Amino acid sequence: MRAHTKIKIDRLIGGPLCWLLNLLARCAGTVLRRDHRIPPADVQVICVAKYAGMGSILSALPLVIALKDRYPHAKLVFISSSKNAALLERVTTIDERLYVAEDSLKAVALSTLALCLRLWRLHPALYIDLELYSYYASLVAVLSGARNRLGFYRQSTAFKRGLFTHLVFFNTTVPVHESYLQLGYVADCSTPEPVAENNGKRQLCIQQRDRDEVQAVLNNWGKHPAPLLVVNPNASDLCLERRWPLERFVAVITALLDKLPALSVALTGAPAEHAYVARLHTLLASYEHRVANLAGKLSLGGLLALLERADCVLTNDSGPMHMAFTLSRPTVALFGPVHPKHYTMLADCTRTIIFYEPVVCSPCLHHSDVPPCGGDNQCMKLIRTDGVIATCLAFLSPESRQQQRLPQQWLPLGPESTVKQVDGQPLGRVLLRPTAF
Repeated sequence: MRAHTKIKIDRLIGGPLCWLLNLLARCAGTVLRRDHRIPPADVQVICVAKYAGMGSILSALPLVIALKDRYPHAKLVFISSSKNAALLERVTTIDERLYVAEDSLKAVALSTLALCLRLWRLHPALYIDLELYSYYASLVAVLSGARNRLGFYRQSTAFKRGLFTHLVFFNTTVPVHESYLQLGYVADCSTPEPVAENNGKRQLCIQQRDRDEVQAVLNNWGKHPAPLLVVNPNASDLCLERRWPLERFVAVITALLDKLPALSVALTGAPAEHAYVARLHTLLASYEHRVANLAGKLSLGGLLALLERADCVLTNDSGPMHMAFTLSRPTVALFGPVHPKHYTMLADCTRTIIFYEPVVCSPCLHHSDVPPCGGDNQCMKLIRTDGVIATCLAFLSPESRQQQRLPQQWLPLGPESTVKQVDGQPLGRVLLRPTAF
């Protein structure tokens, strides 16, 4: 199911169920009072739930590490969508993984039943729900039977007050991994060592079969690229406005291929994104032997192994961007509908350059179901190609790096740089249909 379809079903079915369960829990709570202290000796099983967003899962790794450090003898169970299975299998700090299938309503129902049966056997002492808006996630938290259920609220605690034992305000202006760690602090965790110092060793394990897969693809391509530029022009269907225009990618890639005769470029994407990436590949047809469309041709493990080999990763705000951050690869990240400070603080600032034009309606993703631009994503279109070319060139060519003197991280902030209008038109407008009233 597509992201927006799942959101509609969640609100239509999950919303009323949550309110009903919340009412029952609050009424029963006046009679049945439970002890919600968290003695360390009682914590034998910990559940962490994050169903959507590979980037969010990677941002949760500091929390996972903090929980393992605080409760080293407890079993840590991660609950997610089956679509994230390949990623979670490579997270070394997780002891057990439980999945919900999302292919259809029937699949969701059956896999949720199996999930609850397993949770009842596990008897988790702590259940940490990292979802913010999902009614479904709140229902599963209650059905888990966990004595202590930790979660987020945003504008009001009304519908969650009877479902969770501990609630923390989710601030969309705070880096998301720090928000996740707030729940860890409630569970008596301390701050883990910086992720950059872990260097991925306690986080992602790229397997030899992943590296073999990439090597086979490169052999078929006939390339042993050096340098290698990996380009991800995609963004999830939750917000396609995070895509930089294809013609900008064409301009950057063409300029880099002309300046670096030995450069090879790998275009990446999920199977569902193959057609979109193929459009970009077609626009680069004159460089056919130096540019490969690998969208849909790599497993997730293969993508991680490819990113591991990259001399530079050029990407929109997306899951592969977070993978590049976790692997500490030189990355040029393009942001628009999401403020970069929300998701980039785990990146190695010496290997990460961020481009962001803070227009007046950005960030909109956490505040509106439908971007107010209606698809005219000026926040992305205002990112110029010349700066992106220079930055990629600095990562790909040591000689160019010495000449460019680029900052460690380029992130313009402050009200003086906020763009409010483009071509005389105010940004952030929502065009409404005429009404009879």
